[in-house]
Amino acid sequence: MFKFYRKIQNYQRLNHKPNKDAGFTFMELLIVILMVGILSSIAAPSWLAFVNRQRVNKVHERVLSVIQEAQRQAKNKKLSYSVSFRMNDGVPEAAVYQDKNNKGEDNTPETFQWQSLVGDLGVKPDQVWVGTNLIDDNKSGGTLSILEDQKTITFDNQGVLENPDIGDGLAIVVAVPDSKEKDNPIKATKRCVIVKTILGALQTKTKGDCPSST
Repeated sequence: MFKFYRKIQNYQRLNHKPNKDAGFTFMELLIVILMVGILSSIAAPSWLAFVNRQRVNKVHERVLSVIQEAQRQAKNKKLSYSVSFRMNDGVPEAAVYQDKNNKGEDNTPETFQWQSLVGDLGVKPDQVWVGTNLIDDNKSGGTLSILEDQKTITFDNQGVLENPDIGDGLAIVVAVPDSKEKDNPIKATKRCVIVKTILGALQTKTKGDCPSST
């Protein structure tokens, strides 16, 4: 019996031949590579648009948060509070602060606690466009332009705008920058926070409901 079993093993070993046809042909690999390339080219724009929307949404939420904080501090402490926005070496920043110091004097930008609008959000400064229609404290100019110099919104001790000239509202706008014109946003990506009334009512808008660029 043992000898018979050994003969079967030897027979199987002698008649076993490696499959020379195993694996992929060059043509099969080429087809796979082409298919992956085509699918990637189709998916890439959608993925980029999604990522850009996420960046804009994050910064937009930060803008809304700092404006709400200034208004909340004004109401809670019964004091005038301001929120200022500026561009500092290409980085958009915001600061919430008491309008007057303990001596009744105007606070200066050097005393503000400025915070980056993008730094801890995983967003690079050149990946978002920040603009405003503010031309002076609590004053709207109507049209939208890129944020450069310091622009300020001030609430009185009731959370109401001080000495406003708001027109259609005081707006801070976030968008994806236009790759061809860096000073302009891509209109379809705009999101904005608007102080709509002198009572300090806030609204968030998108796209065409935000102020138009110059």
